[in-house]
Amino acid sequence: MFHDLAGIQGDPAGPGFTRLIIKPAIVGDLHWVKATYASRSGDIVSEWTRDGKAITMTVSIPPNTAAEVYVPAASSTAVREGGLPAEHAKGVAYIGMKNGAAVFTVGSGHYAFTVK
Repeated sequence: MFHDLAGIQGDPAGPGFTRLIIKPAIVGDLHWVKATYASRSGDIVSEWTRDGKAITMTVSIPPNTAAEVYVPAASSTAVREGGLPAEHAKGVAYIGMKNGAAVFTVGSGHYAFTVK
């Protein structure tokens, strides 16, 4: 569940979960998923909820860790983080679009992405 539905995956470029990929599978008639993985750096949390066409994703990245976060969206401009356009949010950098998701890099901390 934590690997596929919550999307918590290790990045081969950062062994020992020092680099992560958060790429949740928002599928079927599921309305929410929440998972926690206890890494040696701390808890990695990935949670998403779906209400109609709106999606909210919250992620927590432990200290000394970075992540690529895949947010299902038609474009990066549709994604907000903490109420701001995600591309302008503190600690968030836009990488590009990949397979129907806007991809962002984030450092350690707590992030709340929303898409309508």
